[in-house]
Amino acid sequence: MRTRLILTLLILLPFFANAQSSMQRQMQASNAMVRQQNQMFLQQQQQQRAMASMMNNIETKESKLAKEEKKLKKLQEKAKQKEAELNIKSAELKALETNSEKNSNSDILKDIERSKKEVAKSDEKISKSKTAIEKSSNKIQDLQNQIQADKIKKEELEKKQEEEKKEKQEKKRLKEEERKEKKK
Repeated sequence: MRTRLILTLLILLPFFANAQSSMQRQMQASNAMVRQQNQMFLQQQQQQRAMASMMNNIETKESKLAKEEKKLKKLQEKAKQKEAELNIKSAELKALETNSEKNSNSDILKDIERSKKEVAKSDEKISKSKTAIEKSSNKIQDLQNQIQADKIKKEELEKKQEEEKKEKQEKKRLKEEERKEKKK
């Protein structure tokens, strides 16, 4: 009886071992699939975060651009006002110089010197305004270039996401076809 039991166990042992190894292979395959799905999910999350970050970046730069454009308009308006002031002061200076030729009065000479200083200050203010306008224009151009570059990157990310989505759907379709073939 013992010998039959031992013989039966020895005969059935390879079947149990084979069944166990086949179960291990199935577990490993399912673990690999789960790992791959997790990896794809993490990749999707990273892409979504990158897309959100890119959108936030674009919005931030667009708001900076709008502020800089407002600043540029104000600078241009101030520059026009300063040029108008300069024209007025230049006209006053010419009038004083014309009057000084007729009258050689020390008060008129002092007024001419004061007027020349005011004209020089106005020139200086105008040159500073032009420099500020130029800096603001350059900053606006840089922001526009950065926004354009970010939009291109965003489009590339969207295309990449779309391609990966199609690829995933294709893999899913192929797996479904394989399952259907195995069932037949």
